[in-house]
Amino acid sequence: MLKRIINLVISLSVGAADWLKGQVGGVLGRRPRGCCVVLAYHSVTPQERAQFARQMDVLTRCSKPIRADIQSLPGPGEDFTALTFDDGLQCVVDNALPELAKRGIPSTLFIVTEVLGGHPGWHNFESVDPTQEQVMSEQQLRQLPSDLVTIGSHTMTHPVLPSVDDKRLEQELRGSREKLEKIINREVKLFSFPYGAFDERVVEWCRETGYGRVFTALPVFALSEPQEFVTGRVGVNATDWPIEFRLKLAGAYRWLPYAYIWKRKIKSALSGRATQDIGSKPEEERVA
Repeated sequence: MLKRIINLVISLSVGAADWLKGQVGGVLGRRPRGCCVVLAYHSVTPQERAQFARQMDVLTRCSKPIRADIQSLPGPGEDFTALTFDDGLQCVVDNALPELAKRGIPSTLFIVTEVLGGHPGWHNFESVDPTQEQVMSEQQLRQLPSDLVTIGSHTMTHPVLPSVDDKRLEQELRGSREKLEKIINREVKLFSFPYGAFDERVVEWCRETGYGRVFTALPVFALSEPQEFVTGRVGVNATDWPIEFRLKLAGAYRWLPYAYIWKRKIKSALSGRATQDIGSKPEEERVA
């Protein structure tokens, strides 16, 4: 809870700075550039459906919903949002998609092919355990409306991709895409990294296996370049506080990746200092 509050306070500062910059730009006659944020959900339970619906009302008031596979932003001066869901859970089909259909909001579902019709076999690093959730079936996947729902791959088995060898990596990427294309009889060009884990090798394998865009868990502005390949996403939950959701929608959490980098640098520096201190001690002190 404390970490969540700290993140919120910092993001409020970022959001306020963005607002002030916009006001100054308006006075100077500068046209606002506009931006795009991709939101990443996992589940929407029956108990969360009403909260999710209210979030979607906020989304449509504050931005223009677009598809995640769009090649470039429709135009400057507007804020855009793309909506994605990882894992293909049944609760998303039952609770989220009907609310999106009411509002005409497009979405992308990232599917783990080998658990269709079953249960997730992995544990989330967050507090929610997905192993008790039901995953949609192949038949349901075929029946999703293609005008509002885009299908992307989330691998075959949901591994931490940087930790697997090239042979399995290619299988997870190519195998999942080919299976999905057979099921829905449409091209699959989008991919999201399980756990948000990726490196340069994984990104290159995504290119090699035919994907057109891949999605991370880094909460940065999206589609800032035409034909963008690696796109960031902001993790959201239906239970987010209203101000929390509004700030995520505005891209005010984009400072987090820089905080992670500085945290690693500080830990690395402290670790090096500790090693140096130990190495400078007499042998008898180190043994003791």
